[in-house]
This record gives sequence, C-alpha cells and structure tokens, in this order.
Amino acid sequence: MFKRLTPFKQALCLFSLFFCLKLSAAQLDDAAYVGAQACSGCHQQQYQQWQQSDHHKAMQEVNPKSVLGDFSGATVRFHNIESRFYQQGKGYFVDTLDEAGKANTFQIKYTFGFHPLQQYLVEMENGHIQALNIAWDSRAKEQGGQRWFHLQPDESITPEHPFFWTRYFQNWNTRCASCHSTNIVKNYDAQAHSYKTTWSEINVSCEACHGGGAKHIELAKGGKLGDIDNGFIAAIPPPLSWQFTPGEAIASPLVAKQGKASAAPINSNINMCGACHALRTPLTEKVGGEDFHNANRLQLLSDGAYYLDGQIREEAFVVGSFLQSKMHGAGVTCSNCHNPHSGKVLIEGNGLCAQCHQPEVFDTPKHHHHPEGSKGAACVNCHMPERTYMQVDDRRDHSFTIPRPDLSRTLQVPNACTNCHDGQRGKNDAWAGEQLKTWGIKPAATHWASLNARSQAGDVLVTRGITRLLDEANSPAIVRASLLQGLAAFPSRVSVEAAQKNLQDKSPLVRRAAINSLQALPADARWQLLSPYLGDESRSVRFQLAETMADLMPQLTPEQQAALLPLIDEYRASLAVSADSPAGQGAIAQLELNLGNIDAVEKAYLQALRIEPNYVPVLLNLADFYRSANRDADAQELLQRALDVAPDSGAAQHSYGLLLIRKGDLAAALPYMKLAVEQDDATARYAYVYAVALDELGQTKAAVNTLVKATKRWPNQYDLLMTLVFYLEKTGNTFSIYQYISQLTAIAPADPAVKQLVEKYTR
Repeated sequence: MFKRLTPFKQALCLFSLFFCLKLSAAQLDDAAYVGAQACSGCHQQQYQQWQQSDHHKAMQEVNPKSVLGDFSGATVRFHNIESRFYQQGKGYFVDTLDEAGKANTFQIKYTFGFHPLQQYLVEMENGHIQALNIAWDSRAKEQGGQRWFHLQPDESITPEHPFFWTRYFQNWNTRCASCHSTNIVKNYDAQAHSYKTTWSEINVSCEACHGGGAKHIELAKGGKLGDIDNGFIAAIPPPLSWQFTPGEAIASPLVAKQGKASAAPINSNINMCGACHALRTPLTEKVGGEDFHNANRLQLLSDGAYYLDGQIREEAFVVGSFLQSKMHGAGVTCSNCHNPHSGKVLIEGNGLCAQCHQPEVFDTPKHHHHPEGSKGAACVNCHMPERTYMQVDDRRDHSFTIPRPDLSRTLQVPNACTNCHDGQRGKNDAWAGEQLKTWGIKPAATHWASLNARSQAGDVLVTRGITRLLDEANSPAIVRASLLQGLAAFPSRVSVEAAQKNLQDKSPLVRRAAINSLQALPADARWQLLSPYLGDESRSVRFQLAETMADLMPQLTPEQQAALLPLIDEYRASLAVSADSPAGQGAIAQLELNLGNIDAVEKAYLQALRIEPNYVPVLLNLADFYRSANRDADAQELLQRALDVAPDSGAAQHSYGLLLIRKGDLAAALPYMKLAVEQDDATARYAYVYAVALDELGQTKAAVNTLVKATKRWPNQYDLLMTLVFYLEKTGNTFSIYQYISQLTAIAPADPAVKQLVEKYTR
C-alpha cells in the first residue's frame, strides 16, 4: 500500500530548480551557441562570478573533485531497500534494486547539484537518464549534513511506486532537462519511448539565459553592437533605478516622475528567469527568449501549490509568489536584489532591503519589535519566511507579505510569528495576534484569502465578493486570475458578466482565467463571447480558448470551424512538447475527447500509462472513458490499481464505489463511498452520493449526519441542503429544518422547490 499521491504532487518536479545540468554524451552541434569560454574575453567579471555560481556547479562529470558523497563503501537502507555506494577504479557505482526489484549494479555518470544536497545520475537504456532518490546531504556535519538521506522518507517506496528511482518522476530528460541545461533538445521518440537528448554545455551557462552568442560575437568583432540589436534573442534592459523622495520612507522608480514606470525591465527579467523559477507548463520546447506568458502556462494560486493566502506550500518556486507582491507591483524585479551571474544577493542582511526602505524607519526595534541583530530583526524572517523542500533545502517565500496570525486561526495558513516561536509555551496564533495589536499593527479588515477559501469550498455566495475584488485595480493580476478562475464552478449571470469584463484585461493571466470561467456556458453563448479573441497575442490565452472551445467543433458551421481549426492545430502541436509526460498525454486525450476522436483518446491514455503505469489521474480518467464505453471490466482493473497506488485518494475511492453501484452491489460500495468523503480531496458531490447510498440502504439517520457534516465543510451547496431537508422530513426531525431552508433561500430564492419549502414551513 502506498501513501496517497495527489495529482498536484505527481505533477511536481522532484528536483530543486536551484540545480541545473547538462550532459556531455551527445553534444549538440549548433552554430548559434558558442560556449561560455567564448564570452570570457570581453566579460571577465561576469564570467568569474558565474564560475562560482550554483549554475556553474550544477552538474559535472563524476570525479574526485565533483563528487561530495561518501563512496567509500557506505551502505544505507531506506524503505527496506539496501544500497551501497563505492568506487571501482576511476568509476563510481551504486548497488541497489532495479525496476524489476532485483539487486543490480549501476554506474554513476554525473553529479547533480552540490549544496545543500547533491544527487547522482545514472544513464539507462533508450537514452533515459535517471536520478537516484537517495541524495547526499552536503551541509556541514554540525548542521546535520554529511550523510546519505532519502528524498521521499514518508512514502512507502517500492519498485512499483511512481517515485521509485527508475520511473518517470525521477527521469531527467523530461522532468529537469529544459531548466537544468543549456540549449536542451529532448528528441523524444514516442513509439520507442526513447530519448536522444542533445545540449550545448554541461551546465547552465551564459547562453542558457542570453541565447546563442554567435551573432553577438560577430557584431562585436565588426563594431556593430547597438542598443537595439545586440545579437541576442532578446535585449535585456537594466533594472529600474530607485531614489528616495524627501519625506518618503520607501524609494520610488526614477522614471515615476515622468509617468508610470516602464514594464520593460520587469518583464524582461521575468521572461529570462521566470521559466526556470516558476511552476508552469511549457508551451514551447525552447526556454527563454520571449514573453513568459507566451511560452508558459503559469500555475495559479488556487491550483493546490499554495496555501489559501498565497504562501508557498508545495514546490511552487518563485514567480507565482513574486507576482503577488507589492514589490512587483511597484516595479522591483529579480536583478534589483540578485546578481544574475553569481546568483548571490547584492547585499547581505537587512542592507538589501535598505536599498529601497529607509533603515531609520524599518531597521529599528520600533518597526520590527525585536532586539537588534536577532533573528526577529531580520527583514526576511518576517516577510520572506522559509519552507523546507527536499528535506534540507530551505527556500524563501517571495510574496513579501505581512504576518497574519488571524488568518492562521481561521484558515490554517502559516505565519512567520508562530513559525519562529514554534514549540514555545503559550506562543500560538492567538498570542501572535495579540502581540501585533499591542504593537499597533491592525490587520486589514478583508483579505482575498477568505474569498479563496470560500471559493475552494464551493460556496456559491462568494461570487459577488469575488466580482468586487476583480474591480479593484490594485489587486495583483495573479490574485484576480486565481479567484476569477474559481467562478467556473458558479455559473450565473453575475459570473458571466465578470468574466466578460475581464476578457480584454491587460494581464494574460486574467484573460486566461476569464475564458476558463466560461466553460459551462451553452455552445452558442460560448462561441459568441469567445470567438472574437481567437487571435489573442498570448499563447497561454489562445490555448485556453482551444481547451474551452474544442468541444464546440461538431456543432459549428463550416465557416466557424475554419476559424477555430488553426488554433486547435496550434494547440495540438504545443501539447507535443510534453508528450513524454503522463500529464501531457492526458491533456492530449482530453483534447481528442472534446473533438470526438475516440480512438485517439484511448491511444493517448495508454501512452501515458506506458510512461508511468501508476499515474493516478490517468488511471481514473481512462477508467471513466471505459465506463462511458460500457467497458467496466477494463475500468475495474484500472481503478483497483489506483486504489493500490493511492488508497487515500478520495477520487479513487469514489470512482470504485460508483463502479460497484453500477454492478448492483450497493452494500459493497458503501465503505468506498465513506472513505472517499473522509479524504482531503473529497468534494461535496462525494458526500451527496454517499448520503443517498445510505438512505437507499435504510440508513437515513446516518445520511442526515453525513449531510450535516458536509454542509459545514461545503457551505451553501444546493444539492446537499435540499437532500438534507428531505431526509430530515423523512425522519420526522423537522425542528432542525429551518436553518437549512434559510440557507436555500439565500442561494436560490427563485427556485420553485425552495419557494414551496418556505411556504410549507412559514404558514
């Protein structure tokens, strides 16, 4: 049995974007790429800084200098699997289990990263490069380092587990290569499920960020370098300069006097750095060189990677956090704080923040209320709290928020105060909130996190609150987009009007979310509202249109089909970029399903399972596809496998219960339905179906109890409330009915059934 793997977790890369790599077995002969050494003559300072950076040290061929781990015959045991690390001649080896569960010997070809951990890569058959999930903790011994450790200590890892080192989630070619190498080309052969991956350099070099340097060198030699044409794929303007205005505690951009600060430096930095420092789906194979949203689909804050208030939860990296920040809104960008060549911050300590925040105002006990020089006096510890990934890798949140212990109490999100004082007697969230009050710090009356929480709980009454926030011009685009996307679950006149108003927003994130929120509209209305935007300048927006409109194709006129088909073809070609991932094949299957190409649907799902046989989202989706084709025997096999892999998956439990109901065994289905409701990924629908099943088996009182709990977890749900009222009547428990009728009146006042209940119980 395995611990539950959520679809989100399965979509995460297991490796830190802190590390970057490049293989040397099949170097790419590309005249546009000249190598970092060619840059060193004219850019000595930048070259020397880069040589000391994480990028430069990211991956190396194994040798006594590059290998940090103990290969002296060290034997370790994790998950009842013994592994031995040793040297033989000049080679480095590990004896461990292979994909068949048999003891085998593997040669280590490359080191991967160096601090705070180092991983090791093994070259397998068919061009697959796999990363061991036993890593070396390269921190100092007094910090707990200098030891072997497992990257997934809480999972029950066996050769069948999706996180076993020989399987998809530990594959370098698809999981890491695009951001851990220079000029990577995967060259994936779907039929053979093989790679002939090529690259330019072994690490993340100059051209990984700037693009091929051949033309730049040619222009430089000819004395033709200019501000407009410097020979690179995109000119990188310097970051905005900042100055203090008399009487102001926070600096402003120099250009602010002449109008709004230019977005060029901000966007250019995000375009260059963002693709490899964001949780995103690539839309093109090449990394960098164009607008971030034209090349990537950024994961929004409501998609599971973040806490309800936008703090990092899973490995969401940096961009999604930074786009929430007041810093980004003011014009701050990556290179205002980071040296892009060394990777280090420009100034250590509070001096970094003092570039724009007057230290006599902010770097004093009057502001931070801690002793000078203490951990609590460090700006980053309050406004950029750390979260640990990969067991030892501490990463800071880049949303630059003010601690909100009040939100911790109501929404169970973390806050910097109790994070730091964790374990200290009496110093809990309530204590932290009181401390802020005594310091004169009053939290804002409202916070978008409350709307996000209600939206994710399916509360239909949140719609107007979201629409009001959407009208606030100072709300970050990523926040507006995340909430707007949630309106897809609440189709109404109000939500449609809100989406329509945002279809022309300047942010691609907001436009994309507006389109997504209209997916439930009838075909005619969808075409009428969305067809004018088929030529949107951003790929991420256009491809959202393709997803949302693909199922309209069979219903459209020939002229309308001709207008939509080029976009469908463009989107299909983009999906090929991720065709070596189960999620990518799942997206292909969904597109073909919407288009009615049934054979292509099954083909894509089966290819996904060839890539990763135990990828739960595809197991469930293919099972549902077989259900629709009256192939329940095939569906049952897949659902059983999903339960074996993810017994804590509510979706798997619910789907298996439904299968048993279709087979006529309601009693056997009941335990699965019950388990489904109890899981973290449960939905209101699971509770509704479970309650109906209980009632069918004569357990109406148990059904009532289930629905009462469900209405607290998922408030203002019509089906839950109406069914609860019906069962309360059935059990004669009418004295409890009034509160639920009141809720029904609030969410559906014009509904005939609700009106009938009101009339019945108020006369």
